[in-house]
Amino acid sequence: MLDVVKKSLKLIDYLLLLAAVWMFSSFDYDNLSFINKVYIVSFTFWLVMLIVRIYVVYRGGRIK
Repeated sequence: MLDVVKKSLKLIDYLLLLAAVWMFSSFDYDNLSFINKVYIVSFTFWLVMLIVRIYVVYRGGRIK
């Protein structure tokens, strides 16, 4: 399974994950601005699409 994840992830995914961790650790969750909410939605969408990509790579490896 770890091999599938390694095949699915690209360099930009690692950079986005690092940026997300840094940004989410610096948010003031009691007082979120509109742009903070946009970041949260964007990173959530990216994470869902990453999970879909991992699933597609996993299914593609099993079919062949």
